Amino acid sequence: MKCSRIALGTCSVLLLAGCGSDKDPFEAPPPSSSDSSLTQPANVRIWATSASAFALYAHAYDAVAWADGEKPFPDPACPVTREDGDTLTAEGDCTDSTGTQYVGLLTVKRSDDGDNSVNYSAYGTRKSDSATDTRTGTADVRRIDATNRDFSLHVVHASGTRTTVDYEGHVIGDYDARTVWSGSGTVVREGLLPPVGTVEVSTSAEVVDNDVCSGEPVSGNTTIENDAGETVVVTYDGDVDCDDEHAATYTLNGDPKGKITGIACAASPGRTGPGGALVVALALVGACVGLRRAARVRLET
Repeated sequence: MKCSRIALGTCSVLLLAGCGSDKDPFEAPPPSSSDSSLTQPANVRIWATSASAFALYAHAYDAVAWADGEKPFPDPACPVTREDGDTLTAEGDCTDSTGTQYVGLLTVKRSDDGDNSVNYSAYGTRKSDSATDTRTGTADVRRIDATNRDFSLHVVHASGTRTTVDYEGHVIGDYDARTVWSGSGTVVREGLLPPVGTVEVSTSAEVVDNDVCSGEPVSGNTTIENDAGETVVVTYDGDVDCDDEHAATYTLNGDPKGKITGIACAASPGRTGPGGALVVALALVGACVGLRRAARVRLET
């Protein structure tokens, strides 16, 4: 049987929330209102690049791609993997040949219908005491037909900043071709680096089509609403304005605010985990570097 596959390629330079740490990141004083406000373009950029339907699916990508044979681990000896019928497990408490330490437990259960059910138990990587990246929770990808999948995310991502995702999404598309992403849910960010707080997010028809515009969404929009009643709508325009800066237009409470750049990148659960001066610098300035290389989504049955 050939399993259903959804594979998400993200930018090589990832927007991360800063270095992970064993030190409790929540002991700092509460952030100022400007740290959370959607009037700050840097905050809008981070929410837009981490909370669209396309970006949020990254929380499921590594596990599903591994289960479908699309993305094997660099070192077959670590994490320790097992296959028991329709269930795959990857267990940490080991260090691979690249020096990356795996921790926790990942379980993926596959069905004959092409579904994948993922369970994270503090699973992820640790390169050092100051560079960890783990997830706890569940992610489910359900096959509707040959070109339609639903996905559900109930995940806590800890990497310095703690992000809690409760989201229901949908993707339409075929292997190595145009895909259309939609969904809605709640995302909570806690930690030292802005933006923090709770937002309600929804994405409508976010189209990724590299034949039309390589490296940024072609059309559609993502709406972000925070507890202060501020609402931002980011509208993707790669079909009419495909540029190297990967810009999109946005409004704040209905008022046009012009362009915001760096919308190609997504916060990704890459196995190498956070760390490195460049990544930290990007997080501190709240910027996401858009690369010309295409961000590719794959869907196959």
